[in-house]
Amino acid sequence: MIDKFKAKFVEESLDNVNDLEEALFALENDMQSKDLIERIFRAMHSLKGGGAMFGFNHLSEFTHHLESIFDQVRNDKLEVTQDLVSLTFTAVDEIKYLLEKGDLTDNEDLDEFHQLMDRIQTFLQSGGKASKGTDHDSSEKGATETGSGEKIYLISFVPGENLLQNGTNPLFLLDDLHALGNGQSIVYTHKIPGFDVLDPKNIYCVWQILLSTSESLNEIKDVFIFVEDECELSIEEVGSGPLKILPPVEQMIADARNSNKLIKGDDLKSLLNNIDQKKAGGASKNNNGGRKKQKSQIKEHKISSIRVASKKIDELVNLVSELVTTQAQLSVYAEKSGDIDILALAENVQKLSKQLRDNAFEISLIPMQSELMRFQRLVRDLSKELGKEIEFVIEGGDIELDKNIIEHLTDPLLHILRNSVDHGIENPDDRVAVGKSPKGNIYFKAYYEGANVMIEVTDDGKGIDVKDIRLKAIRKGLIQESDELSRKEILDLVFMSGFSTRETVSDVSGRGVGMDVVRKKISEIRGEVTIDSEVGKGTTITLRLPLTLSIIDGLLVKVGQNKYVVPISAIEKIYSLDRTQLKDSFNKVVILEQEQIPYVDVREAFNEEIEESQNIQMVLIRHENKKLGLLVDEVLGEHQTVVKPMGRYLQRHQVISGASVLGDGSIAMVIDSNRLLQLNSAGKYRERNNKMTKE
Repeated sequence: MIDKFKAKFVEESLDNVNDLEEALFALENDMQSKDLIERIFRAMHSLKGGGAMFGFNHLSEFTHHLESIFDQVRNDKLEVTQDLVSLTFTAVDEIKYLLEKGDLTDNEDLDEFHQLMDRIQTFLQSGGKASKGTDHDSSEKGATETGSGEKIYLISFVPGENLLQNGTNPLFLLDDLHALGNGQSIVYTHKIPGFDVLDPKNIYCVWQILLSTSESLNEIKDVFIFVEDECELSIEEVGSGPLKILPPVEQMIADARNSNKLIKGDDLKSLLNNIDQKKAGGASKNNNGGRKKQKSQIKEHKISSIRVASKKIDELVNLVSELVTTQAQLSVYAEKSGDIDILALAENVQKLSKQLRDNAFEISLIPMQSELMRFQRLVRDLSKELGKEIEFVIEGGDIELDKNIIEHLTDPLLHILRNSVDHGIENPDDRVAVGKSPKGNIYFKAYYEGANVMIEVTDDGKGIDVKDIRLKAIRKGLIQESDELSRKEILDLVFMSGFSTRETVSDVSGRGVGMDVVRKKISEIRGEVTIDSEVGKGTTITLRLPLTLSIIDGLLVKVGQNKYVVPISAIEKIYSLDRTQLKDSFNKVVILEQEQIPYVDVREAFNEEIEESQNIQMVLIRHENKKLGLLVDEVLGEHQTVVKPMGRYLQRHQVISGASVLGDGSIAMVIDSNRLLQLNSAGKYRERNNKMTKE
């Protein structure tokens, strides 16, 4: 998972770098623009923060120093000059390289990195004034001038065994040495004797110090002026310039510590000379066209992802949908013609269109994480406003959904979260009074279940009392006192228009609208919403959503003169029944495989003419623990269904979610199988269906 977010950071960082370059080009033409300076600073700040978070330590360190320059610019302590712009362009190239490579390990890369860092620091320390004769496109020259006047010494310090007895602390001597410049100390323990002869009053340690300083040799000797007769001291000049503990030097130090053998001055001098030669070679290469390795890496870089306007994705999905319809027409024509070659061609086109369909819809999927930030902000702001302590926990933010579904999902989720904060979570004092923690919790969980995405929003608040809901519903005339309703049916009353469990109106909720809007919005995207609650423990609202809206895999069935599509994801089995099995059934329940299955005669449900036929096919659909059989005349086979929205007349139909154009030009209605299951008898469905038809 972390690799996925790391790749996302690199992608977004490259966008920041592109924006940074664009702003730099504009800054060259308008060096007084505060907006451009702020834009550059923000881009660098984003790169620094994200780099540290995802392990790009060199990137974070590098942009920190670069950001410091522009921080002084935005505070009017430095002026924008051509030198600064040129330096920043060079730095941008390094940032691109660091994004590509991650933290550097190659010695040459590290050497160039440190030299460019020195150049940035020099620019900052000099108040934005470049040294005379400096080539602003060569970080190596800047580094050389930074180190002018400094020399590197190897100091070997072997104190006499009685040094401590004279009141001298050798660690203070080391501190004085480090105060002269930049140093690295190595302690050796090879002179320590065995425990039986060890004298705690004596000193047995030996030190070597690598010191880079602009102070004179006499200043170094003066540190040891009071102990020069009680120690062996060697001071060797081994190089010039600032001391950088590069990998080769670091390895030499590590080897000395592990082997307890002192570093030889000639060996260190030779190593530093080799590093200087590599620097010179690197400078020459850069003067002849910049970092060759970087150019090579950039040339070989392959773009792993691109950003596309959502309008183009919508257009692509629509075109793929039309292609699927055309492919269906081709298949019909091929079957009618009977030509083997055309049939083979139609089959290949069908396979390709299905692959293209799947790829197109994968492109249109986006992670829910993109919307979760606004939900977090909502919970935070509302909890502060209402004086409540609430922790918002998210699980499954990387779940992907069709972007059109996410767009339609935002408002319902905002309603649900508002109700959880306002209705659900109690005030801290009330929670403590009933033995709860003063801080409430809201859990947002998303996960896949078959061809659907499930979203659960759970709070640990006061819950909903079904007795109160029933009484309020009776008082509002939504149900009769004599009506017998299950616990689930009573809870579902909160989704009815005009129902609210709150007595008073607040700025957050309680206006009698909200949960009915949730159900309406979720239904528009072929989803469903359920609620479960327990008094004193909390409430869970569950959304079941399809992965996509435009194309589904369906089973094409025929009923009378019309055709219908049933989503394959909802189908469990298909049975062939004898008419006598139905005549023996009671209350529209048939026994199959020793199980009682309720059924709906689709002819009767959709007011088709009733025709007696001996053989009937039943499509068994399932949702959660509910099953329902659909009696149809004929199963025609699998069909890639392009779901088109219904016209105004049929838009309110409860169990028709859309329509599809078939290959022969006819129309097939797409059945909402989950909604059919909610209507547990054909009688209930027919009553509602006839009512809508009259309307």
